[in-house]
Amino acid sequence: MKKYSWISYLSIGLPVLLSLLLFTVSNLDSLILAQAIFYAQFIGVPLSLILSVIALLKKSEKKTIAIFGLIISLILSGILAYLLLLGFGMGEA
Repeated sequence: MKKYSWISYLSIGLPVLLSLLLFTVSNLDSLILAQAIFYAQFIGVPLSLILSVIALLKKSEKKTIAIFGLIISLILSGILAYLLLLGFGMGEA
C-alpha cells in the first residue's frame, strides 16, 4: 500500500517555509538576519528539489505531495533567479 513518508512532507514543507521566509520578512534591519535568509534560500531550494525528485522516484510513495513540492520549488527557484537578475541590473522591474 502506498503512503506518504517524511520525504514527501519535507519536500512540500521546505519550499513553503522558504517562500514564507522570503516574502514575509520584508523590513530587515539586521545584516546578519538578511545573510541567514539568503543562505537559507540558496541551500533550501536545491535541497527541496532533490527531495521532491527522490520522493517521485520511490515506488512505495504516493506522488501527489511530491508533485506539489516540486512545482513550488520550481516557482521559488524562478523567483530567486529573477531577484538575482534584478540585483545584478539585468532584469526589468
